[in-house]
Amino acid sequence: MPTSLESAIHAALESQGDNKLANKVYLEFIKANFIIPTEKFSDAKSPEVLFLQHESYIFLPVFTSTSHLDNWAADIQNEINILKLSGVDLLKGIGENIYVSLDIGSPSYKEFNPAEIARMRSMVIKLFKD
Repeated sequence: MPTSLESAIHAALESQGDNKLANKVYLEFIKANFIIPTEKFSDAKSPEVLFLQHESYIFLPVFTSTSHLDNWAADIQNEINILKLSGVDLLKGIGENIYVSLDIGSPSYKEFNPAEIARMRSMVIKLFKD
């Protein structure tokens, strides 16, 4: 069964550019809980997340379910641990110029570019400013 975030992504893609549906994706991302692969032997208090690099682009693989993670990580499952973070905490901790690769290999795969991440950060600030 798809998560709220997966459903929102599907609806936004089907709409081909409806801003309200794009904003719904961002809100669902903020509310979601994520599973992030980390280096197996990194310190538990400051885990080292896995980054993927393609040319000059840096991607952070992030998953909405263990099944999506397991499908992607089948070949490296003995070399990784996982970190669970809320969308808010993920947005707080992600560096500049990082792309989030959500659910790699799944039908709901989506890349969030740095501009989208900045937009979601500004939404978090507005939501939690009081």
